[in-house]
Amino acid sequence: MLNRRSFLTFTGSFSSLLLPALPFPEFNMTAANGQPLLTRPSLKNSYWYIGHLLSVLLRSAETNGLFSLLKMTEIKDLEPPPHIHTREDETFLLLDGEMEFSVKNETYHAVAGDTMFLPRNIEHSFKVLTARAEVLILLTPGGFEEFFIEMSEPAPEMKQAPLPAGPPDIAHLVATAARYGVKFPENKQVRQP
Repeated sequence: MLNRRSFLTFTGSFSSLLLPALPFPEFNMTAANGQPLLTRPSLKNSYWYIGHLLSVLLRSAETNGLFSLLKMTEIKDLEPPPHIHTREDETFLLLDGEMEFSVKNETYHAVAGDTMFLPRNIEHSFKVLTARAEVLILLTPGGFEEFFIEMSEPAPEMKQAPLPAGPPDIAHLVATAARYGVKFPENKQVRQP
């Protein structure tokens, strides 16, 4: 009778016959310092981003670049215009509220508990259908969280940011996003809030 050890030894001896030798990229899920991390939204990791409350739960540097994880309160009428991420995939987990994602000619209606995966190099946009929506945003690989940090101010308190008094500096926003690999289609206007 085979136990686990003998099964693995037995099957391992045939692995070179069954599977061709393929190079696999190194996949290391430990934190950059080799220690586990427990995080939560706090003043230390939260920002006010153009009327949104944003908490950077895990930065790319803390996951060896594999991913970053954000918690954001998305506000109705403060959504980004159609855009394309060229460097990362985005995954939205809707915690509260309702959103509508537009991808190519498809529309996806998401409610609390739904997950929306948006692969890189695909034009997309979204609308918040409720007054606000709470989301977790997984960015793979990590790095794009630095755009949000650069375009934000540290949150002075853990509450929703005030609505912008006027439109953001669109030229600065587009130029900063471009440095992080985000493109705005030329035929789409970046609208003012």
